[in-house]
Amino acid sequence: MKKSTFLILFALLSVGGVFAQLNEGAGGTLVSLLPDGVTAKIETAQKKAKTKNLVVAGEKSKGYKAFFAASDAAHGEELWVTDGTVAGTKMVKDIQPGAASSDINEIARFNDKVVFAANDGTNGSELWISDGTEEGTYQVKQIHDFGEGSNPNAFTQINETQFVFRAKSIDSEEYDSGSAAGAKQYWLWISDGTEAGTSLLYECDTRWPGQDNGSYHYPWMRVGRKVFFKADVKEGVTKGEELWVTDGTPAGTKMVKDINWEVTNPETPDDGKTRNSAIDQMVNFYNEKLFFKAWTPDAGNEPWASDGTEEGTYMIADTDPTINDAGIGNGGNMTEVGQFPYNGKVYGRGWYADERTIQLGCTDLTKGNFTVLQVNKNPLSAGVGAKINGWPDPGVEFDGVYMFCGQSGDDPKLEGNYGGELHYTDGENVYLQSDFEPGADQSNWVKELTVASGSAYWWSDSGPATGHRQKLLRIDDKESTPVLVTNFDPTSDEIHTLRNLGGDLIFSRGDINSNKGLYCYSYRKPTFDPAKETDNLDIEYRTRDEITAIESVAAAAKFAIFPNPASDKFSFNVEGKVISVKIFDLTGRLVKTELQPDNHSVNISTLQKGIYQVLITGAENTHKSTLIVK
Repeated sequence: MKKSTFLILFALLSVGGVFAQLNEGAGGTLVSLLPDGVTAKIETAQKKAKTKNLVVAGEKSKGYKAFFAASDAAHGEELWVTDGTVAGTKMVKDIQPGAASSDINEIARFNDKVVFAANDGTNGSELWISDGTEEGTYQVKQIHDFGEGSNPNAFTQINETQFVFRAKSIDSEEYDSGSAAGAKQYWLWISDGTEAGTSLLYECDTRWPGQDNGSYHYPWMRVGRKVFFKADVKEGVTKGEELWVTDGTPAGTKMVKDINWEVTNPETPDDGKTRNSAIDQMVNFYNEKLFFKAWTPDAGNEPWASDGTEEGTYMIADTDPTINDAGIGNGGNMTEVGQFPYNGKVYGRGWYADERTIQLGCTDLTKGNFTVLQVNKNPLSAGVGAKINGWPDPGVEFDGVYMFCGQSGDDPKLEGNYGGELHYTDGENVYLQSDFEPGADQSNWVKELTVASGSAYWWSDSGPATGHRQKLLRIDDKESTPVLVTNFDPTSDEIHTLRNLGGDLIFSRGDINSNKGLYCYSYRKPTFDPAKETDNLDIEYRTRDEITAIESVAAAAKFAIFPNPASDKFSFNVEGKVISVKIFDLTGRLVKTELQPDNHSVNISTLQKGIYQVLITGAENTHKSTLIVK
């Protein structure tokens, strides 16, 4: 029997009814997580931060769980949690008892917990926290008096023990935010998840999501142990919406730079005009700097960088130095950026001045550094719009390259025109990954690229005629042919919100009002290497230099498994507390787990002869080795 056939039969026997949903030959198992009568409340927007979200939280020592809002007839809308199994999917707490809804909003990760806004029916929408248990779910603090609700949001972890957020109070409501008629200001708060540790941090007019929030990722961004955000001064009349930063202290909270300030009279520069600088597309650049785009009258929208100081905040490049008839810079812009840098650069849509087209732009954030790689190589004479522009969407690092969707052209008469399809770059050249929807007039349009356990997933935004619309697809390496994973409905599977749940893929179907379920797909490719491809979803605060220094010390330390080969047991010499030892066979299947092993020794008498990968997780470091069982 072929391996793929065996896996499908296993899925059918394990969860029943799955066979009609998992496409033939896909492999792995697909589990429908929600009980009958329960509807997940998850927005379809392609964003990491949204009001009704699916959020993964946890730590490698404790595992990972996904939190979301869901409703049923008996409890209304409440907080739910899942570990990717049916048994582990449950309502966390009936916050507003009975059929009334607690209106769960703005769920965000806080280490192995989540913070969110909820209404218990007495205090209005206030700050809550949860570890996934009923007893560990509680209101942190009533920020707004008299049950009005502070409507907290923008929860962003700033360091190992605290998060910042915005909320309104009686005091802040005295000020008009200026962002909308009659809107009240939300000031900056900080919390460690306790009432005593929750306090007002700074009185400034914070914005969320802010002007021109086109990013697929986060409108606020942590870099190291600082958070960059968008705000105006409390009075709201002098600066406009600009880039701000906080280190979690009042003294360390400030406007970074008044980027958009136009001096109308050189003799009285303080009387200039202030406007919003349209901050967007924030990326954490290796915990060293912030990448973002901003608007100025002279240059228009262009890529910028900041280290959190005024002198260290600068425009990276004026990618389109032309101006319009009003004397305003046209701006090359840089949008649809990847959430994480690849090989020392941020990638996104950039302006290719030589050909006057939108292609794949990249920068290492140093001044003047901006490179363009052509996705669509059609000449200008070919036409306008999609015929000449590359339109790259946000990508991810996968199999050693930057994987993304781009448009190579839609004219069947022109060579190299494949429509919108999956591409990748090594930083020097752009390659077509596959022409999944053959023909220049058909497109795959890859959405929400997500990597889990060494495989890349997405849903296709192709037309309904192809039969692939919003269905889940997968590749196992940069050159493999895409595999159609799901087959719920001939017209559209309506899949969205892909998240990595500790190596498995969790996703939702349908819109927020007609949700068609929450699913977990578990799959490991035949060449899965647990030593290299086991997902680490823990939060990283170190810079590249700090990581290199720490890893150099760790590499110098001796680590060994002995005896090796072994038959009954093996020992190891890891220093410090050991959290777990996991043993995988060469297909990536977990065959044994030992939690906090005694005497740094593991019994392997039940394992068959062969070669295995051993993953030892300590409190400070992770160690990997090969074990031979004889």
